[in-house]
Amino acid sequence: MKPIYAGSHSKRKSGRGKLIFIIVVLLQLVAVYFIFFNEPKEKRASSPDAPPIADQDGGDPAPLNLDKGFAGTTSTPEVRAPVKSSPEVKALISDARSLIDAGQLLAAREALYKAIAITPDPEAIALVGNVNMKLLKSARKMPGKIYYSIKPGDSLGKIARKYHTTVALIQQMNGMSTSNIRAGDRVLVFTKPFSVQVSKTRNELDLMCDGKIFKRYSVGTGRFGKSPEATFEIVDKIVHPPWTRPKDNKRIEYGDPENLLGSRWMAIKSKDHPEFRGFGIHGTQDRTSVGKQSSNGCVRMLNEDVEELFDLLPRKTVVTISK
Repeated sequence: MKPIYAGSHSKRKSGRGKLIFIIVVLLQLVAVYFIFFNEPKEKRASSPDAPPIADQDGGDPAPLNLDKGFAGTTSTPEVRAPVKSSPEVKALISDARSLIDAGQLLAAREALYKAIAITPDPEAIALVGNVNMKLLKSARKMPGKIYYSIKPGDSLGKIARKYHTTVALIQQMNGMSTSNIRAGDRVLVFTKPFSVQVSKTRNELDLMCDGKIFKRYSVGTGRFGKSPEATFEIVDKIVHPPWTRPKDNKRIEYGDPENLLGSRWMAIKSKDHPEFRGFGIHGTQDRTSVGKQSSNGCVRMLNEDVEELFDLLPRKTVVTISK
């Protein structure tokens, strides 16, 4: 006689199958719970529905108006498909690399611009930026460079204003450690004006010259599209800038850990939109904030990048911020 707790073999098999099914379902529910409710806080905070964190950008002396919105400036990060370069573009980039290795920078520059004209290949854009900077900050010839004969009463500042450039760039081009000059000497000067284009969705700043990209930088722009879309001019430049904390208007000097402006500040203003106050291009100590929408409207750059740009751009340089 069978024990009363033992059923037939088929019944026991069926019961065991149901038990296994129930256990699998429970395990799946537990897994879903941990994936959803234990998502890292950093990831959840970056979602579009997360409330904005109090921003830390602002100029000196005018702090940002945190309560002021900017109509028509809302944007979301652009999801870009990888650029697919043709065999022709790849060949041009390969030729450019060989020319760079051979020291033929002007020829490499020409090949890279041909590639970029076909496809905005990121590798070509990065290479042309490096080549342009090597040409610019040296005595090598390049389009836009001239020799200027120094006259009595001249100064580097006067020469820089004449050609809408900077003293720092003239010094770098001529290998000068001081600003002392003598009448009768000659100095190299770059005469082509620069302009700046900032893309909020791509979080990139393009230094433009002669209608072509001169160098591209990764930047941080305003969270939730807060950087105002307009045409600006650089109106002030400060080395080691102080920062005015928006919440209490306290002035925090450069070097203080609470100062978030980095090593350089370039204030920008728009003639068409005077209501856009306190905006600028500046450095940052927070390297992770570059390459994303991270500020309250200012354009953030790595300190080494903003220092390079600072030396190239004189006041009245045009800065365009767009989607």
